[in-house]
Amino acid sequence: MKLISLLILGLLGISVQGQSQAPSNFYSDYIRSAKDTLASPFFHGRGYLKDGQKLSAYHLATEFVKLGLKNFSPAPSYYQSFEMPVNIFAQHPTLAFDQDFLTCGVDYLPHPSCPSIQGNFQLLWIDTTYFQEPKKFKSISKRDLHRTFLVMDLPKPLPRKLKDVVENFKKNPFNAAGFIELEENLVWGVATQASRFGILQVKRGAIGPHHKELRASISSTHMPNFPNANVIGYIPGKEVRDTFILVTSHYDHLGKIGPHITFPGANDNASGVASMLGLAHYFSQPENQPKYSVAFIAFSGEEAGLLGSIHYIRNPIVPFPKTRFVLNLDIMGSEDLITMVNAKEQSNAFKLLDSLNLTLGAVQKIRARGQAANSDHYYFSQLGIPAVFLYTEGSVKGYHSIFDTAEKTPMAKAGEIHELLVRFLNSLQTRSWKPQRMGN
Repeated sequence: MKLISLLILGLLGISVQGQSQAPSNFYSDYIRSAKDTLASPFFHGRGYLKDGQKLSAYHLATEFVKLGLKNFSPAPSYYQSFEMPVNIFAQHPTLAFDQDFLTCGVDYLPHPSCPSIQGNFQLLWIDTTYFQEPKKFKSISKRDLHRTFLVMDLPKPLPRKLKDVVENFKKNPFNAAGFIELEENLVWGVATQASRFGILQVKRGAIGPHHKELRASISSTHMPNFPNANVIGYIPGKEVRDTFILVTSHYDHLGKIGPHITFPGANDNASGVASMLGLAHYFSQPENQPKYSVAFIAFSGEEAGLLGSIHYIRNPIVPFPKTRFVLNLDIMGSEDLITMVNAKEQSNAFKLLDSLNLTLGAVQKIRARGQAANSDHYYFSQLGIPAVFLYTEGSVKGYHSIFDTAEKTPMAKAGEIHELLVRFLNSLQTRSWKPQRMGN
C-alpha cells in the first residue's frame, strides 16, 4: 500500500523542497496536479466502494507527512475516526424499458436510497391531472400497485398548490413498487438509509408514455457502520501556538455505482482539497510560518450530511474558544467569482476578502451570501465560531455527475485564488483583525 501511495503521490511531480518557479506559477501547477490526482480513477470517486475513501484518507495523511504537518497528540496518526451508515451499490445495475436498455449515469441513476430491485414491473404515468381531478386520483387507490412503478411526469418547479399533495404522494401511501422521477439533469448523492420502495431517476426524454414495462436488476446494500475518518494536521504558530485558524475542505465524494460507473468529483471537491493543500504547502515553508497555529482538516462524510464535521464538533480537537476562524473551501474549480457563505454574519471577513480581491484582481467579483447549511462550516457557525464557506462559480459544470472530471475542471485561476487566500489568512492574524463571534 505504501509503495502504491508513493507512486500516486509522484503524479504530483512537485518537490516540496526548492521551488524554482515563480510562486504563483508553482502553486497553480501544484494545486492543479493535486486536483488531478484526487480525481483520478485510482481513488474510485473517493467513496464507499473499492476502498475509495480509505485510499484517499491515506493519500492525504501521506501528503501531510510530506509537508511536515504535525498531528495532534496523543493521537497516533492524522486520522479522527468515526463510523457512519451508508447505502452502497456494489453491482452494476441494468435497466430496460420494454426493449430499450438505458445507460447508467447517462440515461438514469438509482436514487442513492434505492433498495435492491429485481424483476419486471408495469408502468403508470402520473401527470398533474391526477392531483387536480379527484376521480382520477381516486382511481390510483383502487389499483394493486405492488408490481407497478409510478412515472412522475411533473413540471419543475411544481405549482405551489400541488407541492404538499405531491410530497405526501411520494411517501407511497398506495404501496407502489416504486417511483421514477423524470429529470432534466441527473444529480446523484449519498444516502445513509435505504428506502422501503424503489426510486429511480431517469433523464427526461429517455423514456416516454409508449413504454409499458420496466425490467430492473439493481442491487444495493445498507452498511450501518461504515468506517470513516477525518484527516487532521497542523502547523504551529510562531507567536500564538494555542489559538488556531482552521482551514477545512471535504475530501469525500460519491464514489461508484458498481465496478464501472465512477463519480470523479473534480470540482466537488478535489478542487477544494487541492486548494487547501496549496495553503498547507505555503505555510509549511519556514519563511511563511503563520503567527497563529493553522490546522488543516480534510473532512469526510460531507456528502452524506456533513457527518465528518458533525463528528468533529462533538469531539473537537481544538477547543472552541481557541478557534479564531474557520475557512471552509468547497467547489473551488471555477474562475469567474467567489461566493462567501455567512458573509452577512461575518461582514468583516467579507469586506476584507473583497478589498484584497479589488487589489489583486484574482476573480471578477466576491459575492455575499447569508447563512446556509450546505457545507462543513455550518455547525461551527451555529456554535458562534467565526466561520465562512467559499465556493467558486463560472464555466465548470457537471455537479454530482459522472461528468465532474479533472479535464473539465481546469482551475484556470488556481494561482491567483491561492494568492488571495494566503493574503486573507495572513490578514486574519494581524492585531487589527477582530473575529466576529456570534452570540447564541
